[in-house]
Amino acid sequence: MANYNNRELIKVAYYYYKKGLTQAEIAEKMVMSRQRVNRLLKKAINENIVQIQIIDIDKYNLELETKLEEKFNLTQSVVISAMDEKNITSSLGIAGAEYLEKLIVKDDVIGVTWGKTLSEVANRLSYNNKLEAPVVQLIGGMDIAFTALQPDEITRTIAEKLGGKPYLLYAPAIVENKETKSAIMSDKSLKTTFENMEQCNIIIAGIGELSTNNTLYKQTQFNEKYIEHLLSRQCVGDIGFRWYNENGEIVEHDYKDKTIGYDILENKSNALVIGIAGGESKYKAILGALKGNYLDVLITDSDMAKRLIEE
Repeated sequence: MANYNNRELIKVAYYYYKKGLTQAEIAEKMVMSRQRVNRLLKKAINENIVQIQIIDIDKYNLELETKLEEKFNLTQSVVISAMDEKNITSSLGIAGAEYLEKLIVKDDVIGVTWGKTLSEVANRLSYNNKLEAPVVQLIGGMDIAFTALQPDEITRTIAEKLGGKPYLLYAPAIVENKETKSAIMSDKSLKTTFENMEQCNIIIAGIGELSTNNTLYKQTQFNEKYIEHLLSRQCVGDIGFRWYNENGEIVEHDYKDKTIGYDILENKSNALVIGIAGGESKYKAILGALKGNYLDVLITDSDMAKRLIEE
């Protein structure tokens, strides 16, 4: 490579970074080829003549996000700064709502699951009636005490915020036998909802961990027998009540054919799947979801991101 004197190097860098000239304009002005201008600019960076500083890069966890995206082949990740466990759900809800507000455009069809974090997303979402985006409930309802966490309530809230029609699934998440499921699935009133599940191009999903300490699993529907059976099959997490193990492999279990709703794990199609979850207890569930390639976007906290990257 030719020897470039510092004056020439600094002048090219000054024209490019300070004056905003294009490489072609600099080449013409300094009577040299564009390739030479390009080499000089690279040399200026390599020799620290030009030092690029991105303000607030640590504040927004950009390096963690990039490492997550590269390691798990994600389209995008959003990492919020770590905080105590009691505030993490609301902070993830805010981050999820902000992400969706920038993402969703008219003609999008949104699919949703359920959970505390998705309830927070729904509540934090801004009103934008112009979008007229239909929102589809992807999983059946549950017999739980917390109405705000019900998938139909989350679906209604998001649809109202986006000015679209809610498509609700008036059915339980899990039934006693396959015959009951078949009867429900053949109901004409639910046909439109099931058809719209296939049309979703954006899916907003909570990630559930399998834990006997989780208060939601102490409700009537999620009894001890259900949990013990899933634990015996090495399940660690679920997306919409579709269970997988720590390697991200789909688990066959006795309740699989009794679960009503969209199987996100097996029917990912072309939808952009956005997983929103964080907190120490979710580690195995999030890692399994990433290993199974079930997510396109992950919104999580910085402690979780660091742990996933180090895994």
